[in-house]
Amino acid sequence: MYYRLDKRALSLMRIAVALIIIIDLLIRFSDLEAHYTNNGLWPLNLIYNFGWNPGFWSLHALNGSVNYIIILFVLHFIFALFLLLGYKTRLFSVLVWLFTISLHNRNLFVLQAGDDLLRMILFWGIFLPWGNYYSIDSKKTTRLKNNALANIGYLLLIASIYFFTFNLKNSAEWRNSGTAIYFALSLDQLRLPFFGDWLYQFPILMNILTHFVYWLEFVLPFLILWPSKNGKSRFIAFILILILQIGIGMTLYVGLFFLINIVSSIGLIPSIKFNFYRSRLKQNTFIFQKPFKQNYFLKISSNLIAVYVIIICIIINLSSVNWFNYQLKSEFTYSVNLFRLNQFWGMFSPKVLKNDGWFVYHGIDSLGQSWDLRMNEKNINYSKPKHIVRLYKNDRWRKLAENMQNPKYNFLRPQFGKNILRLWNIENPKKNMVTLNLYFMEKENLLNYQNTQIKKILYCVCTKN
Repeated sequence: MYYRLDKRALSLMRIAVALIIIIDLLIRFSDLEAHYTNNGLWPLNLIYNFGWNPGFWSLHALNGSVNYIIILFVLHFIFALFLLLGYKTRLFSVLVWLFTISLHNRNLFVLQAGDDLLRMILFWGIFLPWGNYYSIDSKKTTRLKNNALANIGYLLLIASIYFFTFNLKNSAEWRNSGTAIYFALSLDQLRLPFFGDWLYQFPILMNILTHFVYWLEFVLPFLILWPSKNGKSRFIAFILILILQIGIGMTLYVGLFFLINIVSSIGLIPSIKFNFYRSRLKQNTFIFQKPFKQNYFLKISSNLIAVYVIIICIIINLSSVNWFNYQLKSEFTYSVNLFRLNQFWGMFSPKVLKNDGWFVYHGIDSLGQSWDLRMNEKNINYSKPKHIVRLYKNDRWRKLAENMQNPKYNFLRPQFGKNILRLWNIENPKKNMVTLNLYFMEKENLLNYQNTQIKKILYCVCTKN
């Protein structure tokens, strides 16, 4: 009773999640060849050598052709559309979840924490009655019951995001000096024009907001998990999450991350918020008349799966903090990878990234002349652009660029450079380049709006095949 979720809120969440899936697919489709085919920067002969873990799988990795990936994208889009409409909701919840895992595994290096959350929401959606309202399925005469374990699993998921990000933020810039938001907005490759630039002018306000965000993330798990019959504390949590995520989305270039966090929290809205519509809804024909008689074996199986996933997810998250020493054994990590239960809620933790910079594409043609491939000019421009975020087509490219700056992922650099060179030669046949020198202009952000001297780092030298 205390943790029962409202089916109308869950149904709204289903619609919002399906819309996010569709938007994400449209964004990814614009980079389909570059990110998911053998013609792009991550061909099939490489994906199993870097970042691929035992248990991973991907339908998108069975063939590297453009046409094959287009077919999978179209199927994924259709499945998401049926989920949006609430047609055979449980079946298409499973299919969308599986296709999302497959898509994410095809290119691990354009993913962010929002993708982990999206996979987990889709997983719990399989067990939640989120097709009971605002759906084609709602015209049936049967209804799905609330699954108590799935309710708890969902609430623990949302609570764990903020509980663990709070515990992982153990640096002085979060806990003492209050400079974390200053350093986050100091990242030119992340700060958005207008609201981000505006807030960056006020160090005192950024300091206050840092402490507000830090303690808000401490309070949110308690509000979400507080045993309440009417769910008022969960509604307060939803409003606070909404405010927090809108603030992030307006100031930092995080793609769909903030929207995923918002839509995944819609299920927190309690039934009392829908009372205004209750009397009218009872008169409509789509209200269910009799309960759904669930197969006893399936009920037991789904409960066992829910318990297993809850325990595994708790251990995965606890393993990320210093004060918990236990790590999952290999027998369990295989199932974690198989169902992509992997998650890490360490956003801007333990401290905010300080290294920052931008890329320069120094091309050389067959006559030995140098070209700036980003500016399409003969003179190479190494100066900082006014807004670095505008160099990236979308957040997937920005995340890839962020990963390339980590020496652990330096294997991405030559692939990225080769793709830039290939696309340039296709789009500019009269200015054919034989070599690309990929430079990164690196600086470290310091306090008081200062930064270190800019270093010109050669990431790779790529030649025309």
